[in-house]
Amino acid sequence: MTGFAQGLLGALLRDTPYITPQLFLMVVATLMLWPGDLFFNRNEKHRWAPITLVVLAVTAALIGRTPDGEGFSRMFRMDGFTRGFQMLCVLGAAATVALSVKLLNGLKQQTVEYYALILFSLAGMLFLCGASDLISMYFSLELMAICIYILVAYLRDRATSVEAGVKYFLLGAFSSGILVYGISLLYGAAGGTTTNLADLDRALALTPTTSNLLVFSGVLMVLIGMAFKVAAVPFHMWSPDAYEGAPTPITMFMATAPKAAALAAFLRVFGSGLHGVSSDWVLPLCYIAGASMILGNVTAVKQESMKRLLAYSSIAHVGYMLLGVLSGDPRAGAQAVWLYMLIYIVMNTGAFAVVIYLQGKGEGERIEDFRGLGRKHPVLGFAMMIFLLSLAGIPPLAGFFGKFYLFKLAIEQGFVTLTTIALLTSAVGAYYYLGVVAQMYFREPDGEPVAPMGATSVFVVTLACALVLVATAFGPWLVDWASKITWV
Repeated sequence: MTGFAQGLLGALLRDTPYITPQLFLMVVATLMLWPGDLFFNRNEKHRWAPITLVVLAVTAALIGRTPDGEGFSRMFRMDGFTRGFQMLCVLGAAATVALSVKLLNGLKQQTVEYYALILFSLAGMLFLCGASDLISMYFSLELMAICIYILVAYLRDRATSVEAGVKYFLLGAFSSGILVYGISLLYGAAGGTTTNLADLDRALALTPTTSNLLVFSGVLMVLIGMAFKVAAVPFHMWSPDAYEGAPTPITMFMATAPKAAALAAFLRVFGSGLHGVSSDWVLPLCYIAGASMILGNVTAVKQESMKRLLAYSSIAHVGYMLLGVLSGDPRAGAQAVWLYMLIYIVMNTGAFAVVIYLQGKGEGERIEDFRGLGRKHPVLGFAMMIFLLSLAGIPPLAGFFGKFYLFKLAIEQGFVTLTTIALLTSAVGAYYYLGVVAQMYFREPDGEPVAPMGATSVFVVTLACALVLVATAFGPWLVDWASKITWV
């Protein structure tokens, strides 16, 4: 027993450096929940926001210093791929915290639990980005998702928020059951020997033909479970209600950080663990990607709620990013998805910052609330126009280069029909984004001029707009830089 204990302690000491950022987040979040209320009274809860931002900055620094390697019986891998997507998750979480203060102050809903749950969820995302085993992937997904279920229903005095949280929880639990069952089928198809992605790929390649149905069923169930996590059609039904019912900063959070982590898992599972049985999942994933592009964009056209429009827009963008998962070259696919996700997080953060600001003025829920914004607040209207046109992928803005890289890769891999669908649906997306721009600039403003923005909103909107414009100016270089990133 002593020898076993010594060996276990040695393994933990050897492997712990790979998950230092996650451990740091969980320790801090636990301390915030336990004695946290002793530090600030009810009227000073907003002070937890800057503290959380400092924690996120330290987390980003720890990610940059974490060594490459594989640990915990090869269940977690730290490399360039993991580090890149972890940084995206931290960026999405930081934007969420920064934009939460003003809204929660106005609603008188500031609590330490809100920020602690974001940190716990982020820890799950960081684990998920590096999960190299189906079991570690599943537990990472659950840690991430359970916290988001609670955050969606955070506004307990609003029926829409509670309803959205319950719907999301029930459908999420159902999809998790499907995912676990798929993992068990793949484990059985591999001879009951491994759930490690690299070993699973080799084991499934040697599977007897009599087990083809078992492999196909397992792959399909894993695909369904993971498609739910990124809100891909037809497993998107939770998304519009959850986006509309959740506090708007959490809506932005769900549209950015968890999607980055889930897409990293998608790339790892299907680009590594199930690459050898791609004939079982490529066609179903093509249908899912195509349906997400079509339904997401077409349904967004008739939306009157800005949050629901952005929800369906998010579904469409997931469809585009799944083109990178379909790539026969996992490295190039990962680079394309990472670049697209980086640009998407910046654009989405800016757009949601404007929505959150208008909500603080009693507006922003409906598209009509943007009426005349370009005249009432020219700078804010210009920034929102840049974000929307970039989300539409209109050249030469940054969003165009993200789509160009993905579409170019898809055509090179032979997905011409799917790329054609992506191009046509992008035109539909441009229609509803331009509809909001038309509201801002070609409709007479209602009510009084918009009051000056708060310092945080000014900073976030200005920074996001500047980043989009800089990326626009250096778009070709950005694509070339992304194509040369070395992923270990």
